[in-house]
Amino acid sequence: QVAIPLKHPSSFRPSVAGMVIPLPAIPVPDGPPPPECQEDMKRLKWCIVAMIVFGLGRAIFAFLQNAISLDLWALVSLFISIVMGTFIFKDDEHLQSFYNCLATTICSMCAEGRQGGLQCLVPFMMCTLINVVFDLLMRYQLFGYAPYGIFLVGSLIAQSVAVFFSYRVFKTLRGQSPDSGFEMGNGGGGGYARPGRADAPPQANFEDGRAEQTAPSRGGGFVPFAGQGNRLGS
Repeated sequence: QVAIPLKHPSSFRPSVAGMVIPLPAIPVPDGPPPPECQEDMKRLKWCIVAMIVFGLGRAIFAFLQNAISLDLWALVSLFISIVMGTFIFKDDEHLQSFYNCLATTICSMCAEGRQGGLQCLVPFMMCTLINVVFDLLMRYQLFGYAPYGIFLVGSLIAQSVAVFFSYRVFKTLRGQSPDSGFEMGNGGGGGYARPGRADAPPQANFEDGRAEQTAPSRGGGFVPFAGQGNRLGS
């Protein structure tokens, strides 16, 4: 094992840890993915499994080769992507045990809020893409330090392929026709529902909220300064 020289370990921290990148609220259908996405979803699942394996090896050898100070925040970001990917496949036979472990420990609040499934697809895709870009820009010089570099490259490849298949699934979902059994959620990122639900609230017409519609009618009711009045002293 070759120890990785630490020239400027602190220069990698502020740029990543101090960044807050807002994610767009892009609606996706609720429910299980349609048959057109099954093959891409299966490949995406194995990409997430590869991310777990290479990420674990990357963390171990980063610690053994004195590179943990350079790779700490990147490993945290990778773990967040893995968590979101696991929530996508919370009902999968291969990732369900890991999901149950997360749902009963550090991610219990997300599990109680019924988050998961395809709702996590877009956040997973965006966060994983950001991880790939930052790793390529800031850690390319560490590729040659084996065995840490091998797991670093492996995690990059796994994440890149996961982004590719995530986009393919997202593109297929967005192309679903209205009569395919799915309904897009609103732009707020929640409230996805299938059409025809019996418990769905009635939709209000846009015209009903206008001031002209809500103002009282002039044909009846109180009208100011319209009475006969009385003189003072009479």
